[in-house]
Amino acid sequence: MTGKVKVQPVSRVGMDPLVAMAEQLRASLPGWEDTAPVIARGQAPSDLALDLRHLALHDGDGFLTVSVGDEVVGFAPGYVRSRQLNIAQPWLLPEHQGSEVAEQLVRRALAYGERSGAAESAALVHGGASWHGLFFRFGLRARFSVYRIALAAETARVVGHELARFLPGGELTEDALKRRAGSADLERLDRLVRGVSRPMDHEHWLVERRLRLAKVRDGQRIAAYAYGGPGQCGPVAAATPEAALAGLGWALQLAAAGAETDVHLLVPAPFEAGVEHLLEAGARCLAESVWMSRSPGSALDRYVLPSATIS
Repeated sequence: MTGKVKVQPVSRVGMDPLVAMAEQLRASLPGWEDTAPVIARGQAPSDLALDLRHLALHDGDGFLTVSVGDEVVGFAPGYVRSRQLNIAQPWLLPEHQGSEVAEQLVRRALAYGERSGAAESAALVHGGASWHGLFFRFGLRARFSVYRIALAAETARVVGHELARFLPGGELTEDALKRRAGSADLERLDRLVRGVSRPMDHEHWLVERRLRLAKVRDGQRIAAYAYGGPGQCGPVAAATPEAALAGLGWALQLAAAGAETDVHLLVPAPFEAGVEHLLEAGARCLAESVWMSRSPGSALDRYVLPSATIS
């Protein structure tokens, strides 16, 4: 390593090279090869590109880049929701992984959370053992696996229809979405399942990602919400195990409606019933990520993650 190591907040005007770096690095991970960027005229931005730009816009102070000399060699997106620091997978050029550069990047990301008043820190780690060890050194512990699961779109439609019948529910109309009807229910479920409030992320999923939204009822109360659309299945958050399965069903149907081949989703291992239903239907487990945190926190046993970047 030559040159001074410098960690600083991202500049939104310099996002394109960072997105390109992250897309290449993600596609090099086992089980993520299908995410390799396609360079074509009129090609829509990837899920990773849209999510990273969302975090850079709303959480620029926690979105940290690291340079060696004059070269930007990586970055770590960090964001605080309701006094909880979340660190997405740091993306760092291979020659700097496991080095002082990686250590400084993670140290500064965690320091940002402390300055922001975060009482908890969590990270969804897709990389290998060197990243696990680094986060462990800074006090985070591996809590459970998160599986990247794929199943054929037609299978997702069938399984989704079966699961959605567990409880009554339905997709929100365009008018209801414009009025943001039931936003209080989304916040209640987020606080119950994830321990956070995140209205700006819901706006991102509805406006930037253009996802569809369904809700599940248990009696008179909304017991789950589920997002789905082209390129994304989730998030799903539910108050009860039965509502979680019904919400998973809606997310699968909404994602499959816009899918040409496979539907991909990220399911925490503690959501055992969801994982079992998917695997019994012929789904494939492509990759394993690790949820790490400073305290045990929520088990995420009634939850499907939104994406590899926003947890």
